[in-house]
Amino acid sequence: MEFFSRLIGASKAQSRQTPPNPQQRLARFKRVYDQILYTCQKTKHLDTDPAATETVRTSLARLTTILHDESRSPAPHLCLQFSSSSQLYATISRLAATTYNESLVREAVAVFGALIDSEEEEFLTNPRFAQSLMGFIDRVSGGQTFFVGEDTEGEIVELLFGIAAKIRLQPEILPVWFRARTKPTPQSADAKGDFAGVTQKEDFPLCYQLIDHVHHEGRIGDFSRTGLLYVFESASKSQELEAWIVESDLPTLMATGLGALYSQLSRKLSILHPAAELPIILTLSDYAELQEPLEAESIFSAKLEEHMHTFLSYLTFWQDVLEHCNSLDVRATLIDHFQVLFLQQLLYPSLLESSDVDGGSSVAVLTYLRRILDALDHPELVHMILQYLLAMPGGARSVTPHSPVAAKRRVSLMLLAQAKDDADQLNPSLFSLVDLILSSVQSNNPQTVVAALKLVTVIVSKNHNYAIGSLMRVALSNVKEPQRTHGALNAEIEAYMAVAEDLSSDNLDESYDTHLKDALKILESHTCSAETLILNGTSPAQRRAVPDVICIRPAQAHFLAKDDTFFNHLMSMLRTFFTNNVEANLGLTETLVTLSSCSLLGLEGWLAAEPSKYQYSDSDAAPTTADENLRNLLIARAAPSWSPEHAPILLTTLRYLQSELAMLKAEIPSLDQLIALRKQVFQVHDSISAAAENKTSTPTIMLAQHQTPASSSTAFDKAVDWSPQKPTEVLKRLLAEATSSSTPSRSASPGGSGRGRSMMGSPTPGSSSRVGVGDRRSWQSTGGPGTPSPRERSRSQRPGAAGVGRPKKEGRDALLEDVVKAADAEVLRRRIKFPIKRGGDAEAGAEREDGGGDGKGKEEKNGKGESEPERDASLSHILTNVVILQEFVLEIVAVMQVRASLFGEVKFA
Repeated sequence: MEFFSRLIGASKAQSRQTPPNPQQRLARFKRVYDQILYTCQKTKHLDTDPAATETVRTSLARLTTILHDESRSPAPHLCLQFSSSSQLYATISRLAATTYNESLVREAVAVFGALIDSEEEEFLTNPRFAQSLMGFIDRVSGGQTFFVGEDTEGEIVELLFGIAAKIRLQPEILPVWFRARTKPTPQSADAKGDFAGVTQKEDFPLCYQLIDHVHHEGRIGDFSRTGLLYVFESASKSQELEAWIVESDLPTLMATGLGALYSQLSRKLSILHPAAELPIILTLSDYAELQEPLEAESIFSAKLEEHMHTFLSYLTFWQDVLEHCNSLDVRATLIDHFQVLFLQQLLYPSLLESSDVDGGSSVAVLTYLRRILDALDHPELVHMILQYLLAMPGGARSVTPHSPVAAKRRVSLMLLAQAKDDADQLNPSLFSLVDLILSSVQSNNPQTVVAALKLVTVIVSKNHNYAIGSLMRVALSNVKEPQRTHGALNAEIEAYMAVAEDLSSDNLDESYDTHLKDALKILESHTCSAETLILNGTSPAQRRAVPDVICIRPAQAHFLAKDDTFFNHLMSMLRTFFTNNVEANLGLTETLVTLSSCSLLGLEGWLAAEPSKYQYSDSDAAPTTADENLRNLLIARAAPSWSPEHAPILLTTLRYLQSELAMLKAEIPSLDQLIALRKQVFQVHDSISAAAENKTSTPTIMLAQHQTPASSSTAFDKAVDWSPQKPTEVLKRLLAEATSSSTPSRSASPGGSGRGRSMMGSPTPGSSSRVGVGDRRSWQSTGGPGTPSPRERSRSQRPGAAGVGRPKKEGRDALLEDVVKAADAEVLRRRIKFPIKRGGDAEAGAEREDGGGDGKGKEEKNGKGESEPERDASLSHILTNVVILQEFVLEIVAVMQVRASLFGEVKFA
């Protein structure tokens, strides 16, 4: 009996779950709808009767559920037919809009969404439906007396986005939602007030609702921007909509909205890392001595990042609109408004008003420009910004409008941009972005220098053509065949490698292999390299088919001029590398590597020796062979030399730093050990951080056994104990704790960047081995992926990263703190003065921390007879910069070698 009872019960439950037939569903739908009407008639003011309001809200939710169920059920759909014939949507829109209750508004939006999603009864083609919906949304979302919450507003915008998406896919329904009730009227072209256009919300309320929300963060802004993008895309399919957009104030609203978002960004900016969240490479330097400017907002603040994300999202939206809009008149009108209302009247004035004196405003402008250029890829916008800000010759090549209305709008905008007095005219020819960059690179404020170098890196890497002739003085090259020889490449690489090996006496092969792989990626991703690689593999007919992007001039091969101001500033900064701010040095080396990565920029003169200055020995110049081809081959393979005055500028500057470090090593015999220890610190820190993040297993690191010098021959070494023994012992203990629970991987030595180098004796600077294409350091060689370089370490260790800031006094986080403390011994905080003094005056080369100055002092003469002010830094700071410098030299050598193979820049015969 129990079995039959369960079977009968299950049968009854199943019968209750059976969907009702269409007539039953319609009857239930009408009962719910009648309940709403009855409650509203019985209650005069729903907003004062919570019980009645809840009844209506529940009934609206039930209507939505029934509509969704019906859409999933077989035809006929009687409830949808009833909704259309009874104009139920009109009643619901009036009810929800007049009660000023957000819960009712939200349920009403859900009902409209269910009707639209049903895709039946042609609701989207019903003018009455469109009028009811837009009137309802205008009352609850665009009114001044009632505002809905963010969640409800998000659902409203999502509903509007759905309608815009339908219009994009079905252009025939556009006349239902858009109707130009007023025709364009002739207006005076010389009236400056005409630039704003005509506000015509009643013509296209859907469009204006979307434009009102494009500046929002999150899903509201995303849905509104995408929906508006669909509207602009539809303009190419409707001449009436195209003319309406050109005449309306929509372009003005978009441009002023972009300007409003830019104005929300802080006028003064600090790019200093918070003291508690410093990356290890900055912790082990004098970075903590920097002071944040007053009233400057931190670039790491959540508020600024939120504003920046919103601004860049809107800027990307502009780019997407121009990319997808096929209407020439609309594109021309938008570009004109962008140029006048944003670029000329807001962005450039902020550049002009920036100052390095007030602390932060130059940093802010340089940083914002970098983020803008980094986010933009559209050639028209990039061309407009750079051509104007860099004060490059020639007008902006913008789209020419076809219609008279668009032409008149352009004239009005140009008149608006003109000042009444010529003296008040803001003109980049008086002070351009080039002037700001050149002055910022020479600033005494490290933050300004860093911001300028980062901006230059973006311009040179993404838009190199615009740097030619503006930021950099160049000489064009008409030589088609390579002039440098294979032997010269080997000699150049050997010269740079000798500098790298002399900076720190450890093996560099494994780290160099990693740099080779990185260099290949950098070169292949560079914009100029991509074009070169494409053209090198195509026929002449295919080359003509490559589209000509909007640019100030076509790409051409060029060389750096010897009197180039910007490059000379970089070299001046490189000469003071050991005492420079660490983050500024990372920006400097990145800029130089980016310059060397451009396939159109020749290396001769600044990075490589000029072929006309090659010098050969008698045996190399006249090989004893009768075969002419073999003779040419031997000459090309021979390693030339060059006089010191004809050496590459970069190599000369690096050798100057090499000599400075040699003098410091003479005064501090244990300096090599301290440098090796600093590399170990970075390696241990990276290993512990990686293990804490559970990304990789902690590698086993073989620490070098350092011995404390028994005695010192100089008075300086007697006065100061430079022994690194104590920090080394602490690191050994920390490493044992860090690796006790980790799976050991390949052995690695204390490489300069912690890239994991094998511990081998370094070759002497006078080694006769040739380093070139095809030998043991060939770019095809394989090496295991290393840990981050100093520059990568500074980038990756942002606030919140494991081991960077917010240290917890437990586990590996405590070990990270111990590593820093062990590396920051008191002896490493002693001050070292530069230029290094020779001979008996060496004792003055170091001071205790309490006697350290501000880096300024008496001026001395350097090797070239130039005045060079005294500067100082702690020994810990200098050690970190030595590590960065060695990695930079390896990067440069890797780029030279990969370029030679990738672009065929050297000749073999």
